[in-house]
Amino acid sequence: MAVHLVGNRRVALCAWLTANGINPRDVPQDADITIDKGPSGRFLRCEAYDRTPDGHLQADERGDHVALTVISLPLKVEPPDWWQPHVKPTRDDLLATLARVQQLAERWKHTGDRKNGPRQELLKALGTHTAPPAP
Repeated sequence: MAVHLVGNRRVALCAWLTANGINPRDVPQDADITIDKGPSGRFLRCEAYDRTPDGHLQADERGDHVALTVISLPLKVEPPDWWQPHVKPTRDDLLATLARVQQLAERWKHTGDRKNGPRQELLKALGTHTAPPAP
């Protein structure tokens, strides 16, 4: 649920989801969770496991994983102060990052500085959460 939260933050996020009518056990760890605006006000948009009418988890179209659905509910309770919306990158975002990394790797091959190369540019392309330790 919500990108690897632990301890007090996880408890607070679960309480917030519950206060807004969402069962935290139905929210995958990497779920997209955002607050959006609509004609009737702000609403919480959240990916959740899909359930059958009798409450069982629904299999996806291939039968390999649990199916996901998107829940949109009016926002009743504001999120914790530290909370940030989470949206997974799209396929196009990932392909664009891959292309940029491939360009940097090609440049790196031809640079005289094998130890550092275009390290800062590579880290920028990958994002700080994937930053490898400095050489």
